[in-house]
Amino acid sequence: MQQSSVNQGQHGGGTPCSPVGSTRSPVDTAVTTPADYGSMQSTGGGANYVGSSHWAAVLDGIAELKDHFDNEEEASHPDVQSVESPAADMTGPQLLYGCPKPASKDEIRPYEDFWDDPSAVSPLWLGLLFTIMCLATQFEKFRLDPGVQSPAALSMERDLQKMADTYRLRIGQCLVLGNYTKGGPYVLETLMLYIAAEVFSSTDAEIDIWILTGNTVQIALHMGYHRDPKHFKGMSSFAAEMRRRVWATLVEMDLVLSAQMGLPRMIKQWQTDTQEPSNLQDSDFDKTTVEMPPSRPDTDLTPILYRLVKARLMTTVGYIWDFAADVRPYTYTEVERMDHKLDEARKSIPDCLRWHSFARCITDSPQNIMQKVVLETLFYRAKIVLHRKFMFGPPANFADSKRIVLESALKLLDYQHMLQEETQPFCQLYQERWRVSSLVNHDFLLATSILCFYLQNTKREGMQVSESAPMDETILVSLRKSYDIWLQSSNSSKEARKVVKALTVVLGVSNTSSTDSGFDSSMSFGVPSGYASSSINDYQSEIPAGLGSQFPVLDGTMMPNWATFADDLLAAPMATPSNEWQAMDETVDTMGSLTWPWNLQ
Repeated sequence: MQQSSVNQGQHGGGTPCSPVGSTRSPVDTAVTTPADYGSMQSTGGGANYVGSSHWAAVLDGIAELKDHFDNEEEASHPDVQSVESPAADMTGPQLLYGCPKPASKDEIRPYEDFWDDPSAVSPLWLGLLFTIMCLATQFEKFRLDPGVQSPAALSMERDLQKMADTYRLRIGQCLVLGNYTKGGPYVLETLMLYIAAEVFSSTDAEIDIWILTGNTVQIALHMGYHRDPKHFKGMSSFAAEMRRRVWATLVEMDLVLSAQMGLPRMIKQWQTDTQEPSNLQDSDFDKTTVEMPPSRPDTDLTPILYRLVKARLMTTVGYIWDFAADVRPYTYTEVERMDHKLDEARKSIPDCLRWHSFARCITDSPQNIMQKVVLETLFYRAKIVLHRKFMFGPPANFADSKRIVLESALKLLDYQHMLQEETQPFCQLYQERWRVSSLVNHDFLLATSILCFYLQNTKREGMQVSESAPMDETILVSLRKSYDIWLQSSNSSKEARKVVKALTVVLGVSNTSSTDSGFDSSMSFGVPSGYASSSINDYQSEIPAGLGSQFPVLDGTMMPNWATFADDLLAAPMATPSNEWQAMDETVDTMGSLTWPWNLQ
């Protein structure tokens, strides 16, 4: 495998579409290095590119690791297939590959007895039903105790995995049979839940899922979801509200999955004026509602409030991601402006969703705790992405950026250590452990890579011991804890294996598990016995999750408040969407009782 930097031309000057729009000056511009162009890996199957803010590109910038990764033979680490499935030889969304074989409408209708008139059910509605069944099966599998390896437990795991794989196959067949590229009722809901099911089944970032998300974005644009329903006549208040929720879900999926892949996102905020939905209880409105009631205040913790707060934060995070992906050089003044916007977005988080300490979460539900943690990880990841290019440069302005990046990375690893401990059996977040998916781990991968890069760069520069010793020691302690966590995941995750290799070089440790590290290797997640973080886990919870612990009900409505940014930019005449939204009343009635499973990141 060969790796190379991608040489791209750069040009100065701002444009109306520039993320910040200020005049660029060479006075305090970030120092451009080959790593800033991203990382390209050439394999037998083609070239794979990730942007400079991606964790893999950061690791590729460490000269001492090139020999380890250049000669890496992925074939020596075959993907683990823990259970048999009907499509064990296929990975990724099977919809992209046409599915193993065509299926007739009758073949994918195993529950005819539940319907009074099965012949009237569209394939797309049936596909939506299969997505619900698939996610329910996956969540049931997540409930299994990973520490129990009895024959009965293993048989149950195999059966659930086989069932989920079968449902995933049927979803793709229903979408193809329903000619999903034409749009229409149930299409977007089915596709987005299908993507969620694929994310849950993946331990690493998968390009196939990102491509499928792009297809979904194009269908949504064709159906007019990027324009607010208020511009069009004939749409019910209920359908309009649900369209806003669907579009919000897609916008977040696009940003999160694009960041995971290290690639530019597909939806730009200046292309849409769709407003955020109202902060309402599900009982506040229904299909018969003529006029939507006023939105509740942000102090009212409704099921959708987390979505709204998260999406408002992600509006700023999205601009930062666009800013970092801009190939033109930018100045430190622009970075400071974006940093201020990010701080203001965090300050706007209502107290009921703001993280203070674990001790103050004693009365919170596990779901509410995870929501607070996710908002924090979003904030600190954005800090790293924004300031990373200014870590090493002229000392006049860049000392603050180095401090911000290192402190943010350490904060992220503190959260990783806390989640590792609190998702163990009998701990407070055990029933929420499913949320620590490949999307959440991406933030921890970035933090680990940044700290490895810093330590190696410090060694090369020969920095005085007195200058960096206290920070270096803090970083080493944090990385050693993370090393044990990544090592536990390395058997099933290629990304974890790569980070483990980097840590073995940086920490000078052997790539083996150690029983005295405080981790139980029989568990899928280890617990550092001496772990205690004054900043995160100052309260050591020993309260069992209990029978009343919340477990995922298909959850998710979310919406960035990007309309305020778009009002001045979108003055073009409104084009009527090509879809017939009158049919949405029936569609959203089916979806109205669901909440989306997009609690990942």
